[in-house]
Amino acid sequence: MEQGKLTIYFVRHGKTEWNLTGQMQGWGDSPLVSEGKNGAILVGEALQDIRFKAAYVSPSKRTQDTAKYILSGKKVPIHLTEEFREMSFGSWEGVRVSELDDQFKEARHAMLHSPATFDARENGGETYYQLEERVQKGIQKLISEQKSGNVLVVSHGMTLTLLMYLLGGGKMADHRLKGERILNTSISQVDYENGEFRVVKLNDIAHLEKTRV
Repeated sequence: MEQGKLTIYFVRHGKTEWNLTGQMQGWGDSPLVSEGKNGAILVGEALQDIRFKAAYVSPSKRTQDTAKYILSGKKVPIHLTEEFREMSFGSWEGVRVSELDDQFKEARHAMLHSPATFDARENGGETYYQLEERVQKGIQKLISEQKSGNVLVVSHGMTLTLLMYLLGGGKMADHRLKGERILNTSISQVDYENGEFRVVKLNDIAHLEKTRV
């Protein structure tokens, strides 16, 4: 089957308890808070007319729950996809960011500002090189399995911030400086056709305005 036009909708999971308390949340997990659930429901409403062929979802519970709220009972095959899991923070998982900034100043500075030099030795987690390789495998898996139509991807902040920048033609080394930080329950749209990716929409949160007074 030839590759036609494939449209991928990327969504970051809803806000969680650890997002609100400022704790590192990679492979660790915490439940969605009310704002996160409502955000996911609003994503579903914004995309209600899109006929999804499949959903590729990080195995974390927060992403699975977000996907369920978005799809709202629609019969869409869900593929749990390890490649779209969040970056692993090793021993930093669950620790407050403010504490890490005090204890590991150099490593935290490298993580936030110099992806190419962050070596993860302080926490035993992943490097950005490992994350880049993983997300590239994930996107190649998706486009090899889905030749056309609409696909939903529900993933995470660090993962999607890097992936969106790469799909837009950027390089891993400067994505923290030049890339756009992907927000909770934002929608990004990428078209894939004739072997090329085109970022159509990035980090859209217009649908979340419904929750504001």
